[in-house]
Amino acid sequence: MNPLLNHLSGKVLLVAITLSGLLPASVIAQSTLNSVLEEQTLKVGLINDRHHYHLTGNGPTGFDYRYARGLADYLGVTLQVVPFYSETKLYQALTNNTVHIAAPRFRPAAIKPELAYGPVLFTTTLVGIGPENDAAPCSMTEPRQHLVLPHLHGAITAITGSDWQKSEGTDSVTLINKMIDKAEFCTILPATWRAALRGYFPSLNEQLLPGATLSKQWLVRAGDTALLSTLYEFTHLSRTNGSLAVLKDELHEPEKVLVKPEPRELVEHITTRYPAIQQAAEGVQSTLDGTYIAAIDYVLNDWQTAQHEQAKESDKPAIRLAQIGRKLDNLQAQLPARIQGSDRTWFILAAYYLGTEHIEDARQLTAQAGANPDLWVDVKQQLPRLQTDYSATRTGFANGAQAVIFVDQVRYVAETLTLLMKGT
Repeated sequence: MNPLLNHLSGKVLLVAITLSGLLPASVIAQSTLNSVLEEQTLKVGLINDRHHYHLTGNGPTGFDYRYARGLADYLGVTLQVVPFYSETKLYQALTNNTVHIAAPRFRPAAIKPELAYGPVLFTTTLVGIGPENDAAPCSMTEPRQHLVLPHLHGAITAITGSDWQKSEGTDSVTLINKMIDKAEFCTILPATWRAALRGYFPSLNEQLLPGATLSKQWLVRAGDTALLSTLYEFTHLSRTNGSLAVLKDELHEPEKVLVKPEPRELVEHITTRYPAIQQAAEGVQSTLDGTYIAAIDYVLNDWQTAQHEQAKESDKPAIRLAQIGRKLDNLQAQLPARIQGSDRTWFILAAYYLGTEHIEDARQLTAQAGANPDLWVDVKQQLPRLQTDYSATRTGFANGAQAVIFVDQVRYVAETLTLLMKGT
């Protein structure tokens, strides 16, 4: 074993003895922490959804994933994520020792005695949300339905003292869209989720529910005192160095919502910004030509041209566009060879946004629906289902609706760019 890890293990075990009394040496020797250090792998069960953990075109993301990544690095071991779609199966996996740590969305109302809470990572208030013209969102005196997502039902009911109804869906965006369309009910969400969705829904009526808060806490088995002590130690360090606060702040950052460029603005940017991008784009050797590479950069980065000496390498156009080209080449190699022509281009673009794993999930959903999984026009119809029916897929939640918008935007920018440049 690495001497540093040996030191850490000994240190944590001493803390465990202090916290739990004189624990038998035989129990300590067989602790989960010792197994993690010996096997060099930390298995963490994460909930796969929009807000906590999911795969994107740039790799895994979410608060729980990043915190688990930090904990694994702290221990000097490899992180193995085990995804789940429900807290019930997550707790079963922890009880059965399938995972070392379980990360539920929020602290449950109650747990079995064989499980133990870790430290509070953060707390969040609850927000009642109603349609834009709703004077009193989620007022319990209004004759309407009060719906919450199924995985929040137990905790919210316990906190508010009201028996909220479970919604049919599992995605917060889908639920809010339904509320807007019908205006027959209100919903309630953690403030962190509401903040992340502000780009989708900027003008909803909302009110904080006084005294109603959810806490973010991970779980271990009750006998894993050394591992629990490690969680407390790592959390304390994360608070001290500010990294935990940074992660929590990022929870409140609105998701980037892709909006089709306004034509006049796009033409202006082609005139004023594109010249600084053009040479770099045309110099990239890639699966797609420079026009598409430039279009991707516009949709994602607005053709920003940070050239000052302090700029990050990844912010400089030449570096940034070269990275886009390399990623496109990697995606090209991963797609089935039978996808040909313009369809192949659209699949590559969608995979750029989501990753090829989610594209394969969408293709499987397309085949199950009796359509052609090799045609973009058919697959794009199924991509939004990755936000609602993701528990039936191999790689889980993905923002499929935004991927469709991304492809349409890149096509629009590339076509506009080609048209205008031909006229010059």
